[in-house]
Amino acid sequence: MSYGEANSYQGAQQVSYQRPDVNESARYAAQHGGEDHGSTFSSILSSVLDRNDDDHKRPVEEHEVNHAADAHDRIYNRGDTANASSRDMGSAAALQAFKMFSSKGSGGGGGSSGGSSELIGMAMGEAMKLYKGKAAGGGGGGGGGGNQAEMLQAAAAMAMKLFASQSGGGAGSGGASHGGASGGIGALMGLLGKSGGGSSSGGGGGAASLISKFL
Repeated sequence: MSYGEANSYQGAQQVSYQRPDVNESARYAAQHGGEDHGSTFSSILSSVLDRNDDDHKRPVEEHEVNHAADAHDRIYNRGDTANASSRDMGSAAALQAFKMFSSKGSGGGGGSSGGSSELIGMAMGEAMKLYKGKAAGGGGGGGGGGNQAEMLQAAAAMAMKLFASQSGGGAGSGGASHGGASGGIGALMGLLGKSGGGSSSGGGGGAASLISKFL
C-alpha cells in the first residue's frame, strides 16, 4: 500500500513527512464515523494538505497537546460540547482517535495496515461523530462553534502532527510509515516531556502527564 510520496520536512526536529493517501483516509473516516460523508472527508483533507503553510507537517507542540487534552476531558469525560469550539472538538477527536489507534497498534496485529492515513481517517470520523452528536443533542451543529469543515480540518491537522511526533521520536529515520504505535507512544511522551522545559501552563512535562491520563 502506498501512502504517497515521502517528503522530508525540516522542523524543530527532523521528521519524515509522509503525505497521507486522501482516498484511503476518507475510506477510514467513512468506516469510523460517517458512511455518507466520503466526499466531504476527501475534500477537507485535500484542502488541509494543499495549504501553503507547513503547519500540519510538523510535530505537535506541548501547548497544543495541553489544549487538546483539556478539550478532550471536557468533551469526552464531562460531555460538555455546548461550550466547545469547532477547533476544540476537532483536536479532542484527534486525541481520541490517537488513543484508539495506539491501543490497536500495541495490541499486536495492527502494525503496517494503517499508518498516517488510518489515524487521520479515524480522527475525521471521530470529529464527524461529535458533530452529529452536537447537532442531535441541541448543541446546534451548524451554529455557535459547530462548523463542520473547521472541525474536520482541525482533527486532520492535529492527527498529522501527532503522527509526525510519534514517528519522528522513535528508531531513527525510517520508521514513519509503520503503525507500530506502542513504541511511538513512548517517543511522543518523551518528546512532550522534553519540549516544555517547565514554562508551559502546568510546568514541565505537563503535556506528557495529561496525555498519559487517557492513553
